Amino acid sequence: MNIALLSQVVEALPDPVAVFDAQLRLVTMNGAFIGETEKYLAVTLKAGDSMLRLCDAAPHIKDDAIEHWQRALSGERFSYVVPFGQPPVHFKISYSPLYSDNNNTVQVMMVIRNVEQESEARRNERFFRSVLENLPVGLQEFTPDGWHRNMNTAQKQILGEDHPANHEPYNVFSDDFNRLNGLAALLNEVKHRKGPVKKEMLLQYSEQHDGNVTRIQPLYYDVTGFPVLDLEGKIAYLFIILSEITEKKLAVLSLEKSERLLHTIVEHLPVGYIQFDSFGFIRRVNQTQRRFFAGTGLEERPDGNLVQDPFAKLFELDKLFMQVLQKGKMLRLEKKLEFQVHSNGGKTDREVFLDLTMFPVEDPVDKDQIVVALVNDITGKKRQELENIKTHEFLIQTGEIGKIGGWEVDMTTRQMRWGAQTYKIHELPPFTHMTYEKSMSFFTEDSRSRVELAVSACMQRGKAFDLQITVHTARNNVLQCRIIGKPEYRNGRIVRIYGVIQDVTEQFKIRNQLTRNAELMRLFFDTIDMGYAVMDKEGKVNFINRKAQEIVDHGKVIGRNIFEVFPTLVGSTFHARVQQCMALQAPVSFSNYLPATDKWYEFLLAPMQDGNISIFTRNITDSKKMQRELRKANEQLSSLNKYLVNQNKQLEDFAHITSHNLRAPIANLKALMQIMNDTDEEQEKALYRGMFQEVIRNIDETLNDLIEVVQIRKDLNVERERLVFSERLQKVKDILFVDIETSGIELITDFSEAPYIEYPRIYLDSILQNLLTNAIKYRAADRRPRLMLQSRLVDGGVMLTAEDNGIGIDMERYGAKLFGFRKTFHKNKDAKGIGLFITKSQIEAMGGSIHAESQPGAGTKFIITFSPE
Repeated sequence: MNIALLSQVVEALPDPVAVFDAQLRLVTMNGAFIGETEKYLAVTLKAGDSMLRLCDAAPHIKDDAIEHWQRALSGERFSYVVPFGQPPVHFKISYSPLYSDNNNTVQVMMVIRNVEQESEARRNERFFRSVLENLPVGLQEFTPDGWHRNMNTAQKQILGEDHPANHEPYNVFSDDFNRLNGLAALLNEVKHRKGPVKKEMLLQYSEQHDGNVTRIQPLYYDVTGFPVLDLEGKIAYLFIILSEITEKKLAVLSLEKSERLLHTIVEHLPVGYIQFDSFGFIRRVNQTQRRFFAGTGLEERPDGNLVQDPFAKLFELDKLFMQVLQKGKMLRLEKKLEFQVHSNGGKTDREVFLDLTMFPVEDPVDKDQIVVALVNDITGKKRQELENIKTHEFLIQTGEIGKIGGWEVDMTTRQMRWGAQTYKIHELPPFTHMTYEKSMSFFTEDSRSRVELAVSACMQRGKAFDLQITVHTARNNVLQCRIIGKPEYRNGRIVRIYGVIQDVTEQFKIRNQLTRNAELMRLFFDTIDMGYAVMDKEGKVNFINRKAQEIVDHGKVIGRNIFEVFPTLVGSTFHARVQQCMALQAPVSFSNYLPATDKWYEFLLAPMQDGNISIFTRNITDSKKMQRELRKANEQLSSLNKYLVNQNKQLEDFAHITSHNLRAPIANLKALMQIMNDTDEEQEKALYRGMFQEVIRNIDETLNDLIEVVQIRKDLNVERERLVFSERLQKVKDILFVDIETSGIELITDFSEAPYIEYPRIYLDSILQNLLTNAIKYRAADRRPRLMLQSRLVDGGVMLTAEDNGIGIDMERYGAKLFGFRKTFHKNKDAKGIGLFITKSQIEAMGGSIHAESQPGAGTKFIITFSPE
């Protein structure tokens, strides 16, 4: 056959076609064959290539291909199906011999046809025959009205053998349980939409037995309902597919619970939590971070972008974010932020230290990269660290100034370690190798012995030590040092001894000088005829001279607290003056009586620069006795003068009262005498004699009242005593019992603020009796009488008020005469006008005062002010 013509015919065929000669060489092929071999065998053939190249690309058909080629050369036509590729695609290969003019087979034509769709159709046909029975989900068919038609084995297992659909006609819409669980509503929605509806439903419960315990577990299903429509678009059948998702649903519920728990944990983390998306936008902030924003004054911007935020750029937070996002690695560092915040109309500088941890996380849902930032505000901690550094530097400087160096001995290795100042004290180069034995060589023999004993006691019994030692430095200088050591325990064992050594040479010299000065001072103060002592602010006696020791007359006092040696001084004048001297930091002088010795002493307290107090004292008992005698003589003169003045005033008052109150009765007597002398009738004389007796009785009564008033004013030194108001009032109530009961007066008292008074008993009883009698006499007829007695403290004295609800008095008309002798202002037959006059005389005789407030018909209030003793 002509090769060109054969090639045209082959190229025109739709299926892949190739022609091989008797030597397995490719004669011609069409484009479809080239495409299929390149696609499935990754081989590109050209005319003249051997079939073996094709077979090498598909080793599993090589032997069969050669055998089939030989069969075709022998004149046989046949076909077979073979798979190629992954996943395999099935091809039908047909072999046909091509003959020469003399009917000899000279070539073989191979036609390849993709029969994958046919194979798939046959497989699908077999699959769909068994799909209903082998589906892992339940499938059930209903009529449009809900009547059950068919279901697969899985659905029967889901419903159970006892379900009505297995034994009788069953309508899904008539089942009450389906109305409750929502299945009926789902199928109605399918009918309404004429399309599929999918929902998760709780359709059943199962019992799970665990020994004697039975647990009820819900069964969740993924329910899909869909319709099958006929050619007219009407619903021909309804289907439901049930797929149990209990495990998945419980996992989802558990996941939701875990998410809520995670949310709670994140929300209550003790550090700030910020979650950014891959673009730098804030997705989540916990309450700790919100409090941080509020506490620092920074603005929380939920829609802010970290990459574009000027504040973040200022502190390079955007670079940290991008570094974490690009490298996918955690980053942790400390960051110092300095910024200004607006507050109260101004700006405030703030400084914040942050422990910042940023790390990438893959979002489990959309698989995007997110960045989580944990923000721990370590401002307080950082400031404490900086303070510790300052303190450490301060300690080093203090050690240099105070010449104090540190040291330690490792008890396991016996290695000695010194601080820089310790080397300086011993005049050695810093970091010179040092051992325990070598360190001991710097001490004098006596000092070495005491230190070794102290170290031994420290090692064996854990006893700390504090010693004064002598050191020979590397440059042969002699120093006085103080060495302190303490043990360190670990698991109950002493692992090291550590401490300090201080160069106290200067202090030693100063102390020696002070000792000499103190001895000189003692000799000086022992020679003066005055007591002298030095006391600290707590009362500890640091120095006392011989004279002061004789005054206190009490064994050893130095080194002891004076207020413990003499407890009676606590709260005394001496104690108060010591506190005053310390508080004011100024000298205080005073005199004080000491009952134990029955002597008076004069004190001068002076604060010292070192915080102590210098106390100077001398015996002034003789001087005090002379002052007391002089004061007593002055008091006697003053009392006599007061008595004379009072007597003069009494004489004046008495003369006035006598002339005023006796003139009328005597004039009456004189007139009656004249009338009686002029009459001769005995009957009239008898009448006048009766009048004589009445006038004489009134004169006698007036004289008695005058004598009582004079006696009150005369007795200036009447004895005072501590009286309780309530007790004296009760005494008066007992005396006036009949009057109180007859009048029905209501007594109200309030002596709580000033329950007692220092006053003469007879005067207080008289005052209370007159006040109570006055309230009874001048009570109002239209209401129950009432008297309110109240005592108060006013300006260091006692004030007594007596307020009644009686008829009152017109103070504008009678106020000036209210306390006058024999002055009455009401038509009361019992009124004599002497009670208030006597009360006023008694109160004023003791240095007090009385006044009244009243209005007619509104009662009267008496205010008595007693003079302090």
